[in-house]
Amino acid sequence: MSYQTLGAPDRAGTDGRPTWSPPPWLAALAGAALVAAAGCAEGEPAPPKEPLVVDTLEDAEPPPAGLMTLRQAIAAAGPGQPIRFDPGLDGGVIELAVVGEPHSILPGEVYAGGPPTFQGYHDRDYGPSALHASKDLVIDASALPHGITLRWAGGDARRARVLAVRGNLTLRNVTVTGGYSAAEPRDDTAQPFTLARGGGLAVWGTARLEGCTVSGNRVLGDDAASRDRGAYGGGIYADGLQLEDAVVAGNWAMGYGAAGGGIYSVGGAANEGGAGNPTSLSRCSISGNRVTAQHAYGGGVFTLSGGPENVATMTLTSCTVARNLVEDHPDLPQAGQWYHRGGGIYMGGGSLSLVSTTIAGNAVTGTPAVFGGKPNLGGGGVAATIGDAHVVEDVRLRQSILVGNTVNGEPGDWFVGSLLFLDSGGYNLVGVLDVSQILVPVPAWSMLSRKHYPKTGDCDGVAAAQALDLDHPRRHPSTLSVGTDAGQLAVLSFPPAALAIDRVPAAYTLSYTMAGYNGFGGPDDDFLEHVLTRLRADPRLGQDFGAGLGDLSGVSWYGPSRSWPSNPENQPWIAAWRSIDALAAGRLGQVILGDEFWDGFSSGPLDGHLWLTVQHEFHAYHRTSTDQLGSTRPQGAAGDIGAIEQLGEREAAAGARGRSF
Repeated sequence: MSYQTLGAPDRAGTDGRPTWSPPPWLAALAGAALVAAAGCAEGEPAPPKEPLVVDTLEDAEPPPAGLMTLRQAIAAAGPGQPIRFDPGLDGGVIELAVVGEPHSILPGEVYAGGPPTFQGYHDRDYGPSALHASKDLVIDASALPHGITLRWAGGDARRARVLAVRGNLTLRNVTVTGGYSAAEPRDDTAQPFTLARGGGLAVWGTARLEGCTVSGNRVLGDDAASRDRGAYGGGIYADGLQLEDAVVAGNWAMGYGAAGGGIYSVGGAANEGGAGNPTSLSRCSISGNRVTAQHAYGGGVFTLSGGPENVATMTLTSCTVARNLVEDHPDLPQAGQWYHRGGGIYMGGGSLSLVSTTIAGNAVTGTPAVFGGKPNLGGGGVAATIGDAHVVEDVRLRQSILVGNTVNGEPGDWFVGSLLFLDSGGYNLVGVLDVSQILVPVPAWSMLSRKHYPKTGDCDGVAAAQALDLDHPRRHPSTLSVGTDAGQLAVLSFPPAALAIDRVPAAYTLSYTMAGYNGFGGPDDDFLEHVLTRLRADPRLGQDFGAGLGDLSGVSWYGPSRSWPSNPENQPWIAAWRSIDALAAGRLGQVILGDEFWDGFSSGPLDGHLWLTVQHEFHAYHRTSTDQLGSTRPQGAAGDIGAIEQLGEREAAAGARGRSF
């Protein structure tokens, strides 16, 4: 296992490729060849086709004579051929009344055996879709000042999602609403139910949404425990995801198991080494979405970040995640085990990077319990998985705000789960941070310091009112929340408050401590005694700190490096670190034994056979150039923490930027 680089500074830019002009003789020769060959040479791509233009809001079968419906255009378009709209349709609503594909076939996860194990992604029946395409699809309403709306008109009586695409999807200035995907019975033992995936959009490819709104969509799973009958992605279910200037609000996922009230992101099922379909959200609002289930995760966003066999990163830049809700299903009796985590965002795998992002006012509610020694509730704002089902690598937090999120009404902003790393890029404001389940140090990986927090500008224990003006949110003009503020207009952003204003310099450098040792793996390994000695020298803890732990000189880490948590010989090591964290909780800050503690050690021998190595890495960061509204952050003076700069002339000027904001 190698240490992953902490975040990188923002880069502006070009692709850096040089331009090249052919010599005159070669240009002339090429011209003669074009004259001689009336057409394209074999193997050359055909020239791009002209856009198809939709000129009616009707969705009828057969279509109106002499007019082009959206349904016709999708059927006729070549892969990636743009579909645009007549200017006379500006602000119009296409009421979709026809189920274009009753059995939408897209890849989906498959589990088999007992206990079920992941078998990969294979063709599955996603059920009815109003619109369907098995090709790259571009629907572009960017020329319409008020965009275009696609609404499924069937409601609960005739359930169908709005659009399913097997390929890449590009939407510009489009609203997707009214979709309803449900797990419906099938006469097939291999797949007895259709997949409730993506109430608004289901995309197996990369979904690129620019200036779009996805709202008022639903997914409904079965009331029984089953992976196939779960409900994933109330608004969007996608493999790859790129959102810019988008709103995902007022969507709902419900069932025995449900995840991603707004968004469910697989994050690149075919990734290799973290490369593949990217997952990024820029200048977006994920607001007022809901998950209702016995196993409920990610009120706003659920991210696998690559799936069970791959590792990738979801990145949110200048986004607001607000007033989403995870709750227990009131109509299902509690039996066995039940879990409710991640009111705003839930990490089911991979990594999460938050840059200049605000996560506030999200909530988790349910009956608290402990299953297998692990709490079933956590992370009103952000939560990550615990255990071996998936790998959660790290969270990278920079210039962001996580406050005012709750678990059963009590402050609970961030539950880091069994992360490998907690990395700060500085200037973060956090309320309540729970690191109780983070994986313990691994000597063989030089990972004694896994909590690279706090850094310059970081502050935890922050009350919501210190960081944000919660009384004056910016709201969507028409989309209603189904989250913690159900029935109200969905929140788009919160202005910063005093503690967040004028804090972030244009550029800065941070130091990270990398500590490890060799000589581990024997009964005379007394490294934990060295740690306790150092802790007892801290006046906040006292000389008797850890006395109840007994003699730890024989407690060691044994490996192997890949599967060490399952090695019974490592259980005393894990238990000892958990006990040290619990004993020090509340006295050394919310994050215990971070870089500051390990900086107290120096490279060199600790005793006869233990050799400690302490190194430092330095990383440079820049402030983000624009905020969520597209306003330019100050060039010289310090900028604000979170998604939004101070209210004023900049916000007023940005109000005309895109219909969603």
